[in-house]
Amino acid sequence: MKIKAKKTICLILSALLIAVSLTACTSKTAEWNGRTIYTHVLLGIDETDLFQYVGSVDYVFVGKVLEADHTITEENDKSTYGVHVEKNIKGQLIHDIRCSKHGGLLEDGTLLLYESDRIRDTGLPEVGKTYIFMAYAQSDGSLLLSEFYGSTEYTEESLAQFENYHQNQIVSERERFISKYDACA
Repeated sequence: MKIKAKKTICLILSALLIAVSLTACTSKTAEWNGRTIYTHVLLGIDETDLFQYVGSVDYVFVGKVLEADHTITEENDKSTYGVHVEKNIKGQLIHDIRCSKHGGLLEDGTLLLYESDRIRDTGLPEVGKTYIFMAYAQSDGSLLLSEFYGSTEYTEESLAQFENYHQNQIVSERERFISKYDACA
């Protein structure tokens, strides 16, 4: 009888552990309350010229968002993502990466996004959708998604456009790093 009780307890604990781990892999975020505020940024490039923009970033890739945490705080203004890289356009990333993006949902549900004099961020990547991402490698090896164009949904047409931007990019001079997710690192 004791062995059967121990097996039952082990099965219950295993089921709870699986349930907790599945919950940890889903999107965690505050609820959007309908309010959006913008933080103004100045870039050293013309952010409306995608040939310059692609030349400024270290990586351009097609990726499917597997998980997201859009909740941000005053201490951490970045939302985080688990992404499966499906195709590299610029640079060579491994298939499963973690990255972050400035902006997200404040604890009260207000959406914080970036804007410049010329353009506004259009929103945050959503779990389950496939996008074309641009990212900067950081000095610690992490990846920071671009300020704008973070929700360019993948289509054959958008892929062709970004491949063209890459082939004809205008490279900007800036300090560059290699991501810890770089396949060649």
